[in-house]
Amino acid sequence: MTWNPVTSCGFESDKIKYDVLPYMTRGGLDIGCGPKKVWPHLIGIDSGKDTELFGVAMKPDIVVGTAERLALFADCSADSVFSSHTLEHIDDWRAALAEWWRLVKVGGHLILYLPHRDLYPNVGKPGANPDHKHDFHPADIESAMADIGSDWSLLVSETRDQGNEYSFLQVFRKETAEHGHSYDFSASRPEKTAGIVRIGAKGDALWASSPAALLKEQGYHVTVFAATTGEEVLRHDPNIDRIVCLPNGVLDDDELLAFWAHQAAKYDRWVNLIGSVEQRLLYHPSSNEFFLPQKLRHRFGNRNYLEMIHDYADLPHVFRQKFHPSAEEAKWARETREKLLPPGPLVVLNACGSGPAKTWPHAQAFLERMAAAGIVTVVLGDVRSIEIEEINEYTAIVGNGWPVRAALAFAQIADAVVATESMIANAVAMEPMLKVILLSHSSNENLTKHWKNTAALEAQAVACHPCHRIHATLDFCAKDTATGCSACMASYTAATVADFVIERLANREAA
Repeated sequence: MTWNPVTSCGFESDKIKYDVLPYMTRGGLDIGCGPKKVWPHLIGIDSGKDTELFGVAMKPDIVVGTAERLALFADCSADSVFSSHTLEHIDDWRAALAEWWRLVKVGGHLILYLPHRDLYPNVGKPGANPDHKHDFHPADIESAMADIGSDWSLLVSETRDQGNEYSFLQVFRKETAEHGHSYDFSASRPEKTAGIVRIGAKGDALWASSPAALLKEQGYHVTVFAATTGEEVLRHDPNIDRIVCLPNGVLDDDELLAFWAHQAAKYDRWVNLIGSVEQRLLYHPSSNEFFLPQKLRHRFGNRNYLEMIHDYADLPHVFRQKFHPSAEEAKWARETREKLLPPGPLVVLNACGSGPAKTWPHAQAFLERMAAAGIVTVVLGDVRSIEIEEINEYTAIVGNGWPVRAALAFAQIADAVVATESMIANAVAMEPMLKVILLSHSSNENLTKHWKNTAALEAQAVACHPCHRIHATLDFCAKDTATGCSACMASYTAATVADFVIERLANREAA
């Protein structure tokens, strides 16, 4: 309980670094950072006074004379403002608090870690920090914030008195106008909690929606840990109660392990899906399995992705993978279909996936055949790697012109989706429309085995297919000499795909 400059000075924030990281995903400011910022992606701000008082070496990103006025930052310019054991050193602490709150964006967070007056020697008492000007109780900060900010939620208010802690932690989120003040931290803890970790790209993140749905059915309050890209596609999923985003490139391997161990202890059920597909079933050039003979690689990797994910979660093979558009997004998709395109069947084409080996070189020929049949085709996703142009009013090349969630909502209203192994394909996996999936590194067993109304094309004439490899380049990929694309993707002709789709849509109309 007694402050000790040897064990505490400048390193208080280490005690709560893993707890506060989810509130500073997109960066922000560390005010009073001392000799080390709580996380390196923040901007460190300090007066350097501890060097004078205690001989502590420090080199903040920005040196200021006082934290009560930070005029170099505009209003609402920071995604987060973090401060550890600093406010108690400032004469006009209310002015400083108001200034820090000014900087926080709507939806951003003010995170305060302060010595608790009931746990720490008060000003003037033996053992107290000689530079302290104030002693705080959590209620003091709440009272000041009630005067300073009109609209906020107090997400966290914890007394931290275990181990070498003698502090309290508070997290305020800035809300939109007329929200008022809410005290979310006081809500009772859910009876059962589950944490799911799925760090990966957008399509991969959608796999987490399946175990989340089953755990929700079992009565769990479900938290998903995802990258910012994953959060985008999982947002509005009714089976996910909370999404925690992690910043890219901030946690090294050791810190990542420590972070997961710290978080896992908070949940009744912990499902870490890292490596469940990548590493175990899909091999990166950095792994030994990438260079195994194809037959052996196939023997190891030819397992279904969703089955493996449910095995990791210790859940039955009942699959609920789904993208959930908001009501507004679904309405926009329907209205866009009605306004922009001729009536009749609608096909969504996604000709390029997340890597060069997932590019389909016959998209233009496919569009021509579909237009000739009077079927509308909308091209979604990255089209930079292919030469493609609109034919007539029956084609629209949107590419990445729409927000990701808008594109996925639009794909859900299509009558058919033709796609590579991609986010768009994963978003409609369990939807009822016809799907034609152009497989590259995966097999039908891997990806589409449990998908509804799906025809999966496998390049049986290509010796290395399915390769079960993650290709960052085409260096280790069999290439088609005519198109320069991967041999497996080039083998799926426009006529094969288009004629199949046209026939199936015609049969549906006849029925």
